[in-house]
Amino acid sequence: MIRAVTLAMVATVCGSMVAAQVAAPPTTDGAAAAQAPAYDPTRFLETMVNYRRLALTCEGTLPGSPLADSEEISIFFQTLGMAEPRAIDTQLQRLTKKLVRAQAASICAERLVQSAAVYGQSARDYTQNKPDAWPAAPRISAGPWCASLTCAELSF
Repeated sequence: MIRAVTLAMVATVCGSMVAAQVAAPPTTDGAAAAQAPAYDPTRFLETMVNYRRLALTCEGTLPGSPLADSEEISIFFQTLGMAEPRAIDTQLQRLTKKLVRAQAASICAERLVQSAAVYGQSARDYTQNKPDAWPAAPRISAGPWCASLTCAELSF
């Protein structure tokens, strides 16, 4: 379900971004521009939405705020004139509600760090390949949200 919602949102954003790319006048030699394939931002958008979904899911579990640390993603969607996807990872949410807070926070922190690394790579690719008319990749902060790696300092 989450994947279907993410893909639908990505298709909408990709469509608007590619339409803007096609509508923009070529900045290089016409023959070279015709040969160069259009950049497909799907991977970038998927990793950005996945990171934000984890941030929304883990917001109440971590002592820090991954949602505030990824606020530029919301601004990115506003720049495109779109509503930000607000999905949560229901499977992770169910898991974090069953565990003690330190364990849940540790899992959230680990997943956010992994997701931030994947997002960072796709944001770098996006920045290098996007047309100038597209908005810059949003910056995020990948923690740390706990004082220790295991979040053991957190109480119930």
